[in-house]
Amino acid sequence: MIWMGIVAVRFVNSFVRESGKVEHSWIVLASVDRLFSELQDAETGERGYMITGSRSFLAPYLEAVKKVRGQMGELSALVSDNPSQERRVREMEQLVSRRLALLENGVALGRSAPMARNTALITIMDHGKAVMDRIRQEKDAIKSSEYRTLRRRSLVFLEKRRKMLVFAGSGFATSFLMIGLSAVFLSREIDRRLRAETKARQVADEVRDLYDHAPCGYHSVDARGTILRINTTELEWLGYTREEIEGRKSIFDLIAPDSQEEYRTAFQKKFLGEAVRDQRIRLVRKNGTLFPVLLNASMIRGEDGQLVASRAVLLDLTDKQMDEEKILELNRVLSERNAQLEVSNAELEGFSYSVSHDLRAPLRSIDGFSRILQEDYSGKLDAEAERVIGVIRNNTLKMSALIDDLLAFSRMGKKAFAWTLVDMDGLVREILQGILSDRADASSVTIDIGCLPPVWGDRALLAQVWTNLLSNAFKFSEKNEKPVVRVEGMAGPAEIVYAVRDNGVGFDMRYYDKLFKVFQRLHAQADFPGTGVGLAIVQRVVSRHGGRVWGESRPGEGASFYFSLPVRERGGES
Repeated sequence: MIWMGIVAVRFVNSFVRESGKVEHSWIVLASVDRLFSELQDAETGERGYMITGSRSFLAPYLEAVKKVRGQMGELSALVSDNPSQERRVREMEQLVSRRLALLENGVALGRSAPMARNTALITIMDHGKAVMDRIRQEKDAIKSSEYRTLRRRSLVFLEKRRKMLVFAGSGFATSFLMIGLSAVFLSREIDRRLRAETKARQVADEVRDLYDHAPCGYHSVDARGTILRINTTELEWLGYTREEIEGRKSIFDLIAPDSQEEYRTAFQKKFLGEAVRDQRIRLVRKNGTLFPVLLNASMIRGEDGQLVASRAVLLDLTDKQMDEEKILELNRVLSERNAQLEVSNAELEGFSYSVSHDLRAPLRSIDGFSRILQEDYSGKLDAEAERVIGVIRNNTLKMSALIDDLLAFSRMGKKAFAWTLVDMDGLVREILQGILSDRADASSVTIDIGCLPPVWGDRALLAQVWTNLLSNAFKFSEKNEKPVVRVEGMAGPAEIVYAVRDNGVGFDMRYYDKLFKVFQRLHAQADFPGTGVGLAIVQRVVSRHGGRVWGESRPGEGASFYFSLPVRERGGES
């Protein structure tokens, strides 16, 4: 009957909880609608002020913005118990923040000169409409998910109510049935206890066998150190019989001289109630040889709570000791090889400098003499000679660029980091300004810059990454009638991912393995000039930051390059 009462209370509590969940879903749906309504009110106030310039629209706008922020916080709290809804609300919160920022721009525009308003009005309204469309989609997704949750909760609620009614009707019949069954169970319990006693004896035998033949040593000693009990494994290690050890020998008789003092200190601590953990000692076998073990010990208390004995577990360290000796030898070998590697790296660095220096002089000579021929014999050489001289000069310039890029690539892994919190948005805009200032077709390129979260890293090295990726995007999309370059970022819990996308010629993913290798090119030099080192430098810089880099593309459909950097609380090389 007590059990029936407990189950009844649980049914009622479960019924109440499901009812609360249904109510919670309706509150979430209402909150989403209120948030979108307030956002539309703010949009109406902003547009009225931006178009008319009348300050009467400011008060409703500001009140609506305040309500939007409060409603956003309320909605986030409501969905905190649902991870999928919480993720959607976070995405919606980012979109709402972007829409509020556009609204603030519109209000600021409303204070400017009429000509400035007319020029920027369409741009702000288009951006605002795009963001509102995304917010509307996210709102619909949240409501759709919540409606599914509401339907599921309603079904559960109805099922709980049905079960509660069924339970109440069957409770009385079950109670009478339980009284009859209790007599049967009592008889069976008596039989079960008899079987349990037999099983307990069998388990005791199994435990005794496990104790004796475990892969580690066990023994128990009293307060004077006399060995009370020892398992077969430890006896075999030491070479004694049970009759020679139990009750006859002290543990101190088995401890090697060089471990006596350390063990006596641990022995005293044991009988003061302190456990012994991972103590390395050496035992003496019956034949006099030494045996390394790892000791862990705890105390045994009597019925009165007093410490009466200790029990110990011993692990054979023979193999471990041999492994440690091998590790020390390997460390010594690795240390020697590391020193050799440092010498080789130094020699390679000197070789790189020497090669670059020795190659530059003849290249300058070839270029200089070719230029002299071109200038002094202008008009005297036929067209073929002029072409050949041009080819010579172009190839010397390519060779010089290859040398520069190769040196830059080799030095990239040695440059010291200057850690700082990098404003990626400002860095990208600064690099874009420099790239576009050198391009005659800058006005024809559409550039879309999304959210770029800041990150810890070396600003100069990350500037090289952005320069190489953005330069490639402009280069490979310049033959498109309407080139488009998009830059965006997304922050995750462990890493931040940045992307550069273009609508250029793209590349074939079958040759992806060549993409980040030095001097590997996927397009003809005549179509897209370059040295084939830029992406290799990008990969090296990102790897030094502890990140990763990858690309996706299809021929004729543009390319997307991504790189990720780990989230850090402060600077520090991985």
